[in-house]
Amino acid sequence: MPIRDEQMRRRNREILKDLNISHYERNELIKKERELLKIQTAGSVYIDVPFQVDFGTNIHFAGNFYANTDCLFLDTGDINFGKDVKLGPRVQIYTVNHPVNPKERLEKGYAIAASVNIGDNVWIGGGVIINPGITIGENTVVGSGSVVTKSLPANVLAAGVPAKIIRKI
Repeated sequence: MPIRDEQMRRRNREILKDLNISHYERNELIKKERELLKIQTAGSVYIDVPFQVDFGTNIHFAGNFYANTDCLFLDTGDINFGKDVKLGPRVQIYTVNHPVNPKERLEKGYAIAASVNIGDNVWIGGGVIINPGITIGENTVVGSGSVVTKSLPANVLAAGVPAKIIRKI
């Protein structure tokens, strides 16, 4: 169950703001990211700064994770990364959506959260956008600039807007 504590969210955004403008050496940066994101895995996790999170506590890592600079993680729902996942720069992962019906959006004004799950050994190219509720299977590669609107199986190369399977790997 995702954590949606608004006080914690504000505190984490202040920590993130400091982290993003810092000049920490890499090991100190990794230590601060582990504290901010409550990283539990013993495996390496490194997110190049700057990056943005919604809450920061709903992102889960299996280990050996790398994200290039300027990534955005809207973690109102859970984001689950398998082992050995690599993200290019400016990858955006959204777990939150709003009702499609305009009347529901106006009257209820609520957000709908749906987890994103990324399997082991996945490589996501720069500028990729991943929509809520998506699962990307293990060993899959998503080409730069793609918009992932439907889940992708394991062992494929996918690219485009919307992302489509190009070939099996």
